[in-house]
Amino acid sequence: MTVYRCALFSRRADVTPAQFASHWLGVHGPLAAKLPGLGTYRQNHIRERLYESPNSPVQAIDGIAQLSFPSIAAMEVSDASPEYAACKLDIPKFQGGITILVIEADELLAGENAPTKLMWVSTRRSDAPSAGLREQWVAANRDATRALPGARRFVQNFVVDRAHPVAAGVPSGDPSGAEAVSELWFDDAASARTALESPPGRRLVFEDPFLAPVGVYLMQEVKIV
Repeated sequence: MTVYRCALFSRRADVTPAQFASHWLGVHGPLAAKLPGLGTYRQNHIRERLYESPNSPVQAIDGIAQLSFPSIAAMEVSDASPEYAACKLDIPKFQGGITILVIEADELLAGENAPTKLMWVSTRRSDAPSAGLREQWVAANRDATRALPGARRFVQNFVVDRAHPVAAGVPSGDPSGAEAVSELWFDDAASARTALESPPGRRLVFEDPFLAPVGVYLMQEVKIV
């Protein structure tokens, strides 16, 4: 099954937001695009921070990258490549810290990727069971977007592996606090905000009995590969 190497990372303190975005897109992007075995590569640039937990168990986030591979084994082959070594040398030039999650996708609302993405990172609630969490969550939320105004596509990504940190000269975040990364596409930012503020949106994002959001963002998704 396809897996995604999902990187949550922060901006280096002495790099401006504009410099960070420019380097990620124009320098790091082409380096990562050369990784052997890579399927797709998407960069998610934050356009608006809608919510961030003051007590988040997840590191500060200034960008989220998603790189697909046919399997964890294929990803590990890529990790041992000269191309990945070049990526690691570049990371300290613009990033302040990085957490690597390996995730698998469940598409709950089929459709095309629309111009605006609502993206949130969640932790497991303390009273939610860890065993069978993904299956229970998917069963409970399969129709969650049916009443959500303006939703074009919905993908839930649960973390399936936390054992592939990157040693690149910047602090590695603790992956144990992240349980899922959610993606919900809309035609525009206004539609995304309206959906998030609606009762179905609040139930999905903020009132989920299994997961608690630690960061909710409006993203510009850039497809590199």
